[in-house]
Amino acid sequence: MTQADYYLLHALQAGNYKTYDKYHIWDFVKEQKAKGLIRHWGFSFHATPDILDELLTAHPDAEFVQLQLNYADWENPDVTARENYEVARRHGKSIVVMEPVKGGALANPPTAVQKVFREADSDASFASWAIRYAASLDGIITVLSGMSNIDQMRDNLSYMKEFKPLDSAEQATVRKAQEIMTGVKSIPCTACHYCTAGCPKKIAIPEIFAARNQQLVWGQLEEGRRQYTEAVKNGGRASDCIACGQCERACPQQINVITRLKDCAAQFD
Repeated sequence: MTQADYYLLHALQAGNYKTYDKYHIWDFVKEQKAKGLIRHWGFSFHATPDILDELLTAHPDAEFVQLQLNYADWENPDVTARENYEVARRHGKSIVVMEPVKGGALANPPTAVQKVFREADSDASFASWAIRYAASLDGIITVLSGMSNIDQMRDNLSYMKEFKPLDSAEQATVRKAQEIMTGVKSIPCTACHYCTAGCPKKIAIPEIFAARNQQLVWGQLEEGRRQYTEAVKNGGRASDCIACGQCERACPQQINVITRLKDCAAQFD
Protein backbone atom coordinates (compact mmCIF):
# COMPACT_ATOMS: atom_id res chain seq x y z
CA MET A 1 0.00 0.00 0.00
CA THR A 2 1.40 3.40 -1.02
CA GLN A 3 1.44 5.95 1.77
CA ALA A 4 1.85 9.73 1.44
CA ASP A 5 4.14 11.20 4.10
CA TYR A 6 2.70 14.71 3.80
CA TYR A 7 -0.65 15.48 2.18
CA LEU A 8 -1.80 19.06 1.50
CA LEU A 9 -5.21 20.56 0.98
CA HIS A 10 -4.33 23.12 -1.67
CA ALA A 11 -4.45 26.91 -1.59
CA LEU A 12 -7.04 27.82 1.01
CA GLN A 13 -7.88 31.51 0.70
CA ALA A 14 -10.67 33.96 1.46
CA GLY A 15 -12.71 33.13 -1.64
CA ASN A 16 -12.70 29.35 -1.33
CA TYR A 17 -12.03 28.10 2.20
CA LYS A 18 -15.70 27.58 3.07
CA THR A 19 -16.14 25.20 0.13
CA TYR A 20 -13.86 22.75 1.93
CA ASP A 21 -16.65 22.34 4.49
CA LYS A 22 -19.36 22.28 1.83
CA TYR A 23 -17.75 19.36 0.01
CA HIS A 24 -16.52 17.58 3.17
CA ILE A 25 -12.86 17.85 2.15
CA TRP A 26 -11.71 17.94 5.78
CA ASP A 27 -13.56 14.70 6.42
CA PHE A 28 -12.01 13.13 3.35
CA VAL A 29 -8.43 13.82 4.37
CA LYS A 30 -9.05 12.58 7.90
CA GLU A 31 -10.56 9.38 6.50
CA GLN A 32 -7.46 8.82 4.38
CA LYS A 33 -5.25 9.16 7.42
CA ALA A 34 -7.45 6.74 9.37
CA LYS A 35 -7.01 4.25 6.50
CA GLY A 36 -3.23 4.59 6.77
CA LEU A 37 -2.87 6.28 3.36
CA ILE A 38 -1.56 9.53 4.84
CA ARG A 39 0.97 9.97 7.65
CA HIS A 40 0.64 13.73 8.11
CA TRP A 41 -1.87 16.18 6.65
CA GLY A 42 -2.16 19.93 6.47
CA PHE A 43 -3.01 22.73 4.09
CA SER A 44 -1.41 25.55 2.11
CA PHE A 45 -2.75 28.97 2.97
CA HIS A 46 -3.05 32.34 1.18
CA ALA A 47 -5.23 34.57 3.33
CA THR A 48 -5.35 36.61 6.50
CA PRO A 49 -4.45 35.69 10.10
CA ASP A 50 -8.06 35.75 11.29
CA ILE A 51 -9.04 33.10 8.73
CA LEU A 52 -6.01 30.99 9.60
CA ASP A 53 -6.92 31.18 13.27
CA GLU A 54 -10.50 30.19 12.42
CA LEU A 55 -9.35 27.16 10.43
CA LEU A 56 -6.85 25.93 13.01
CA THR A 57 -9.40 26.37 15.78
CA ALA A 58 -11.98 24.37 13.82
CA HIS A 59 -9.45 21.74 12.72
CA PRO A 60 -6.90 21.33 15.52
CA ASP A 61 -5.80 17.96 14.14
CA ALA A 62 -4.19 19.62 11.09
CA GLU A 63 -0.53 18.83 11.60
CA PHE A 64 1.18 21.51 9.51
CA VAL A 65 0.53 24.60 7.43
CA GLN A 66 2.28 25.71 4.25
CA LEU A 67 2.84 29.48 4.32
CA GLN A 68 4.49 32.11 2.13
CA LEU A 69 7.43 33.32 4.23
CA ASN A 70 10.30 35.46 3.05
CA TYR A 71 12.14 38.49 4.35
CA ALA A 72 10.58 40.85 1.79
CA ASP A 73 7.01 39.91 2.74
CA TRP A 74 7.53 39.59 6.49
CA GLU A 75 5.69 42.85 7.24
CA ASN A 76 3.85 43.15 3.91
CA PRO A 77 0.21 43.98 4.79
CA ASP A 78 -1.02 42.18 1.65
CA VAL A 79 0.73 38.91 2.54
CA THR A 80 0.73 39.15 6.38
CA ALA A 81 3.59 36.65 6.54
CA ARG A 82 4.70 37.36 10.11
CA GLU A 83 1.17 37.37 11.48
CA ASN A 84 0.27 34.11 9.72
CA TYR A 85 3.48 32.54 11.01
CA GLU A 86 2.68 33.64 14.56
CA VAL A 87 -0.87 32.26 14.37
CA ALA A 88 0.40 28.89 13.16
CA ARG A 89 3.01 28.69 15.90
CA ARG A 90 0.51 29.77 18.55
CA HIS A 91 -1.57 26.75 17.51
CA GLY A 92 1.53 24.58 17.77
CA LYS A 93 1.70 23.85 14.05
CA SER A 94 4.85 23.07 12.09
CA ILE A 95 5.35 24.98 8.87
CA VAL A 96 6.37 24.25 5.30
CA VAL A 97 7.72 27.41 3.68
CA MET A 98 6.70 28.37 0.15
CA GLU A 99 7.98 31.34 -1.85
CA PRO A 100 11.12 31.87 0.27
CA VAL A 101 12.73 33.58 -2.75
CA LYS A 102 9.46 35.29 -3.77
CA GLY A 103 9.11 33.70 -7.19
CA GLY A 104 12.83 34.21 -7.84
CA ALA A 105 12.74 37.96 -7.16
CA LEU A 106 15.00 37.67 -4.12
CA ALA A 107 17.62 35.80 -6.14
CA ASN A 108 18.09 39.08 -7.99
CA PRO A 109 16.98 41.79 -5.55
CA PRO A 110 17.25 45.56 -6.12
CA THR A 111 20.78 46.96 -6.39
CA ALA A 112 20.73 48.54 -2.93
CA VAL A 113 19.83 45.19 -1.36
CA GLN A 114 22.56 43.44 -3.35
CA LYS A 115 25.07 45.93 -1.96
CA VAL A 116 24.04 45.18 1.63
CA PHE A 117 24.44 41.44 1.15
CA ARG A 118 27.72 41.69 -0.76
CA GLU A 119 29.22 43.85 1.98
CA ALA A 120 28.23 41.25 4.57
CA ASP A 121 29.43 38.21 2.59
CA SER A 122 30.71 38.58 -0.94
CA ASP A 123 30.62 34.81 -1.54
CA ALA A 124 27.02 34.12 -0.52
CA SER A 125 24.35 34.05 -3.20
CA PHE A 126 21.40 36.38 -2.81
CA ALA A 127 19.07 33.37 -2.81
CA SER A 128 20.98 31.88 0.12
CA TRP A 129 20.12 34.85 2.31
CA ALA A 130 16.42 34.40 1.55
CA ILE A 131 16.35 30.64 2.03
CA ARG A 132 18.43 30.67 5.21
CA TYR A 133 16.23 33.42 6.63
CA ALA A 134 13.13 31.26 6.21
CA ALA A 135 14.86 28.10 7.40
CA SER A 136 16.11 29.86 10.54
CA LEU A 137 12.58 30.41 11.85
CA ASP A 138 11.33 28.12 14.62
CA GLY A 139 9.05 25.22 13.70
CA ILE A 140 10.05 24.85 10.04
CA ILE A 141 9.72 21.40 8.46
CA THR A 142 11.23 22.30 5.11
CA VAL A 143 11.77 25.22 2.74
CA LEU A 144 10.55 24.86 -0.86
CA SER A 145 13.14 26.80 -2.81
CA GLY A 146 11.77 26.39 -6.34
CA MET A 147 15.03 25.37 -8.01
CA SER A 148 14.95 25.48 -11.80
CA ASN A 149 18.44 24.34 -12.83
CA ILE A 150 21.44 22.36 -11.60
CA ASP A 151 23.43 25.45 -10.59
CA GLN A 152 20.63 26.53 -8.26
CA MET A 153 20.54 23.05 -6.76
CA ARG A 154 24.30 23.13 -6.16
CA ASP A 155 23.99 26.54 -4.56
CA ASN A 156 21.21 25.33 -2.26
CA LEU A 157 23.20 22.27 -1.22
CA SER A 158 26.25 24.39 -0.44
CA TYR A 159 24.55 26.03 2.54
CA MET A 160 21.67 23.64 3.35
CA LYS A 161 23.51 20.30 3.46
CA GLU A 162 24.95 21.30 6.82
CA PHE A 163 22.52 24.06 7.65
CA LYS A 164 23.42 26.79 10.12
CA PRO A 165 20.76 29.33 11.15
CA LEU A 166 21.46 33.00 10.61
CA ASP A 167 23.53 34.44 13.44
CA SER A 168 22.82 37.83 15.04
CA ALA A 169 25.03 39.75 12.60
CA GLU A 170 23.37 38.05 9.62
CA GLN A 171 19.92 38.76 11.05
CA ALA A 172 20.91 42.44 11.27
CA THR A 173 21.98 42.33 7.62
CA VAL A 174 18.60 40.95 6.59
CA ARG A 175 16.85 43.68 8.57
CA LYS A 176 18.76 46.27 6.54
CA ALA A 177 17.58 44.55 3.37
CA GLN A 178 14.01 44.53 4.67
CA GLU A 179 14.13 48.27 5.31
CA ILE A 180 15.24 48.87 1.73
CA MET A 181 12.61 46.54 0.30
CA THR A 182 9.79 48.44 2.02
CA GLY A 183 10.62 51.40 -0.20
CA VAL A 184 10.47 49.41 -3.44
CA LYS A 185 7.02 49.80 -5.00
CA SER A 186 7.09 46.68 -7.14
CA ILE A 187 4.11 44.51 -8.08
CA PRO A 188 4.33 41.49 -5.73
CA CYS A 189 3.60 38.90 -8.43
CA THR A 190 5.29 35.49 -8.12
CA ALA A 191 4.30 34.35 -11.63
CA CYS A 192 2.21 31.40 -10.42
CA HIS A 193 -0.16 32.00 -13.39
CA TYR A 194 -3.27 31.11 -11.39
CA CYS A 195 -4.77 34.32 -12.78
CA THR A 196 -4.33 33.55 -16.46
CA ALA A 197 -6.25 30.29 -16.92
CA GLY A 198 -9.66 31.94 -16.81
CA CYS A 199 -8.82 35.33 -18.28
CA PRO A 200 -11.38 35.98 -21.06
CA LYS A 201 -8.95 38.32 -22.84
CA LYS A 202 -5.97 35.95 -22.61
CA ILE A 203 -3.84 38.61 -20.94
CA ALA A 204 -0.37 37.42 -19.90
CA ILE A 205 -0.68 39.12 -16.53
CA PRO A 206 2.54 37.87 -14.83
CA GLU A 207 4.67 38.71 -17.86
CA ILE A 208 3.14 42.20 -18.09
CA PHE A 209 3.77 42.73 -14.38
CA ALA A 210 7.37 41.56 -14.83
CA ALA A 211 7.81 44.17 -17.55
CA ARG A 212 6.45 46.90 -15.29
CA ASN A 213 8.67 45.72 -12.42
CA GLN A 214 11.65 46.12 -14.71
CA GLN A 215 10.81 49.81 -14.64
CA LEU A 216 9.70 50.11 -11.02
CA VAL A 217 12.57 48.15 -9.44
CA TRP A 218 15.43 48.76 -11.84
CA GLY A 219 14.43 52.00 -13.56
CA GLN A 220 14.90 50.32 -16.95
CA LEU A 221 12.13 52.00 -18.92
CA GLU A 222 13.05 50.81 -22.38
CA GLU A 223 13.76 47.25 -21.27
CA GLY A 224 10.35 47.22 -19.62
CA ARG A 225 8.75 48.33 -22.89
CA ARG A 226 10.63 45.64 -24.78
CA GLN A 227 9.46 42.96 -22.34
CA TYR A 228 5.90 44.24 -22.57
CA THR A 229 5.94 44.03 -26.37
CA GLU A 230 7.12 40.43 -26.08
CA ALA A 231 4.50 39.62 -23.43
CA VAL A 232 1.53 40.79 -25.51
CA LYS A 233 2.52 39.55 -28.94
CA ASN A 234 0.33 36.44 -28.65
CA GLY A 235 -2.40 37.68 -26.30
CA GLY A 236 -4.27 40.58 -24.82
CA ARG A 237 -2.79 43.92 -23.86
CA ALA A 238 -3.08 45.46 -20.40
CA SER A 239 -5.73 47.85 -21.75
CA ASP A 240 -7.88 44.89 -22.89
CA CYS A 241 -8.81 44.11 -19.27
CA ILE A 242 -12.60 44.16 -18.79
CA ALA A 243 -12.37 44.15 -14.98
CA CYS A 244 -14.27 40.88 -14.60
CA GLY A 245 -12.34 40.12 -11.40
CA GLN A 246 -11.52 36.49 -12.21
CA CYS A 247 -7.83 37.17 -11.77
CA GLU A 248 -8.22 38.82 -8.38
CA ARG A 249 -10.29 35.92 -7.06
CA ALA A 250 -7.58 33.49 -8.17
CA CYS A 251 -4.53 35.47 -7.01
CA PRO A 252 -2.87 33.96 -3.90
CA GLN A 253 -0.93 37.20 -3.41
CA GLN A 254 -4.14 39.25 -3.06
CA ILE A 255 -2.90 41.66 -5.73
CA ASN A 256 -5.28 44.36 -6.97
CA VAL A 257 -4.75 43.05 -10.49
CA ILE A 258 -7.29 45.30 -12.20
CA THR A 259 -5.75 48.46 -10.76
CA ARG A 260 -2.25 47.26 -11.56
CA LEU A 261 -3.21 46.48 -15.15
CA LYS A 262 -4.60 50.00 -15.52
CA ASP A 263 -1.20 51.33 -14.43
CA CYS A 264 0.54 49.04 -16.93
CA ALA A 265 -1.84 50.16 -19.68
CA ALA A 266 -1.09 53.82 -18.90
CA GLN A 267 2.61 53.08 -19.11
CA PHE A 268 2.72 50.79 -22.13
CA ASP A 269 -0.40 51.07 -24.31
